[in-house]
Amino acid sequence: MGFWLAGFLLAILLVVGMPWAVVKAPYLIDGDYIDKAKVREGSAALVTGLRTALVACFAALGAGIALLFTARTYRLNRRGQVTERFTKALERLGADDDKMYVRIGGVLALEQIVQDAPEQATHAAQVLAQFIRMRVMAEPTPKRVRPAADVQMALTALTRPGSRTHVRKDERLDLSDLHLVGVNLFSSDLTEANLARADLKAADLRSAGLSGADLANVNLMGADLSGADLTRADLSGKDLTTTNLTGATLKHANLTGADLTGTNLDDTDLRATLLIGADLTSKNLTGTKLRGANLQATDLSGGDLAGKDLRSTSLANANLEGANIEGADFRYANLEGANLRNANLEGVDFRYANLAGANLEGASLQYAFLGHPFWSSALNSVSDTARDFLGHKSARVVTRFAYKLVNGFLTGSAGAVLTGTKIESAEQISVTSWHGARLEAGLLDELLDLRSHPEQH
Repeated sequence: MGFWLAGFLLAILLVVGMPWAVVKAPYLIDGDYIDKAKVREGSAALVTGLRTALVACFAALGAGIALLFTARTYRLNRRGQVTERFTKALERLGADDDKMYVRIGGVLALEQIVQDAPEQATHAAQVLAQFIRMRVMAEPTPKRVRPAADVQMALTALTRPGSRTHVRKDERLDLSDLHLVGVNLFSSDLTEANLARADLKAADLRSAGLSGADLANVNLMGADLSGADLTRADLSGKDLTTTNLTGATLKHANLTGADLTGTNLDDTDLRATLLIGADLTSKNLTGTKLRGANLQATDLSGGDLAGKDLRSTSLANANLEGANIEGADFRYANLEGANLRNANLEGVDFRYANLAGANLEGASLQYAFLGHPFWSSALNSVSDTARDFLGHKSARVVTRFAYKLVNGFLTGSAGAVLTGTKIESAEQISVTSWHGARLEAGLLDELLDLRSHPEQH
């Protein structure tokens, strides 16, 4: 309304004002230089020039107004064309069941509309989401091993990253409760999507963006999530049997109680991830990032953690029996009550770690480091230290001294806490570095008593 009113007023101004301006404006603008008595002799040229300039200005103004009307007409025509194309696309999507190709054409038409008119992306997303839900829900029994061609095409168009960037932020993608077994969502944008209770068994979710997505009760068994972004995803209690998580990012995700039997975790980023009670039995964790992860009560028996950066990791009450942890970095880690029986702990760095109550029976601690970092070069054996302290007593007494030394309370400003830790044989710690630690009162008295009265022990 305002546009048309302004146009009407400009038109009146041109019709009424232009003739007046052509006649009177020269005398108003340059009246001091015009001699009316001599207009015929010379000043007429000046008047004529001014009038010509005024006419040119009004012509330019008129052309500008005409251009504005032309631009508005173009926008209206374009909007009409988009609306017409949108309507035809909707008609194609509603084609009969036996006309699959027509529905696929409707999906492609909507995708082309979004490319030509990005402002229609939200409307197109709404239509495609309802189309997918209607087609999937219309099937009497979910027996398909993969979605129908038109549904797959619609899902590809709906989750394409280039299209999602134009959709309003408050328009959340909703695929909840849908049977989408075997769907192909490769490199799709499912950020903050609602996937609750969806069946995504054996789905192709490689490199998909799932950050912030609602995955409550979703079925991901056998899905390929390699390279996917699952940052902060809630996968607690999920059955991830045979799921491929190679190279996936699960930083700060929740995998508490998840069944990871047969799951491929090669090069997976699990930093600061909750894995409480997860089953990682005999898991190959080559390249897996676990720094800062919470692995309390996790079953890692027989797993391969050699050379891993496990700083600040919580492994309290975890089962690491028979695991290969050679050369791992456990600084600041919590291993309280952990089962490390028969584990390979050679060269492990336990500085600042908590090993209180851990079971190290049969574990190999050769070259492991428990003491102050400034003593890293001092790798004297416990048994040699025991012989020096006891004055070269019998081997039996030396061995008992080593047991008391390690099984007692051994701590320091940078030493590992070994309260109640169980060591089976002195050979396990034959070249373990424990220097820089401080022997607490009580244990020291007991050791001094052993030194003074070896015959009583």
